[in-house]
Amino acid sequence: MTTRARFLSSLAVAGLLAFALQPAQAAELSLAKLKLKIDLSQTTVSGISSGAYMAGQFQVAYSDIVKGAGIVAGGPYACAEVSPGGLAPAVVALKRCMDTSLGAPDVPALVANAQAREKAKDIDPLANLAQSRIYLFNGDNDKTVTRPVAEATAQFYKAVGVPDANFKYVKLPKAAHAYITDGYGAACDFIPKEGQKSEYINNCQYDQAGDILKHLYPDTRTPNAPEAAKKVALFDQTPFVGDTSRTGMATSGYIYVPEACQQGQTCKIHVAFHGCQMPANLIGDHFATKTDYNRWADVNNLVVLYPQIDSTAKPSSNPKACWDWFAYTGYDFARKGGFQMTAIRKMLGALADEQ
Repeated sequence: MTTRARFLSSLAVAGLLAFALQPAQAAELSLAKLKLKIDLSQTTVSGISSGAYMAGQFQVAYSDIVKGAGIVAGGPYACAEVSPGGLAPAVVALKRCMDTSLGAPDVPALVANAQAREKAKDIDPLANLAQSRIYLFNGDNDKTVTRPVAEATAQFYKAVGVPDANFKYVKLPKAAHAYITDGYGAACDFIPKEGQKSEYINNCQYDQAGDILKHLYPDTRTPNAPEAAKKVALFDQTPFVGDTSRTGMATSGYIYVPEACQQGQTCKIHVAFHGCQMPANLIGDHFATKTDYNRWADVNNLVVLYPQIDSTAKPSSNPKACWDWFAYTGYDFARKGGFQMTAIRKMLGALADEQ
């Protein structure tokens, strides 16, 4: 072999080795092709911060199928839609539905707005909420979504018919504005400074995922395993989200399918919504893997869906990669017709093989 031939051969081998050593790119699943047996009537949702608002509005809008919601550091349904003096929803969100410099959320007005949405058939009947189960969480050290907002959330749910027996309100000392875990994340009272990196997952020695699921599903079994049995999988969001520059959503999301569900047992779905600055393109898969839903899912025939926002999709109107609870995709953000609401409902339909 000539010197040139040996040189080219060595380049080819090096290239093959380099290719072989690259991290494997996981193939994205098609939700419609999973062919799971899903009982949609037992769907539940939860979320942190903007994800909490999204969980609450999705649960109220689709209460025919969504039987419970975990609201972690969030406020009442369509809070930013009810504007004192015609203020823009984004202003109301900041100044009435996070801090309360414009006053606390007006619960009677929010209830009246929900009733108007019901009358217009923008949401399912509010009477369904009498059978709903609600978990509400607000940390004593939460400086982002303040205690009066959480109190308004409790008042809203009671006003629309959620009975005391179905309602759980947890107030945790030291807890800051974050999703709470028992073992992973920053210090319980950690509050990032402006521009400081944070996953918004804090360790308060409290298994929030377990507490949420045990409340939403009273027959929940407690897992013995400290970790989930499987890894989360990427799924293709593109059939559901349309133009990402319009919806603000990512092209991929995460899903966890326990072995029992994959083998044909009938399963339920829990949708977990990340918060602002928590999508996959900012913190990787940590919301989908470090919040502990998956090990609970293993022993409870529960598929967990982690849909994703894209922080680059709408940089001017949604710079912090939040779910839409303040009308950046349109004024129907909290109704069945909203872009993100419709996308999530279609994902559920695909998983349940709705025709």
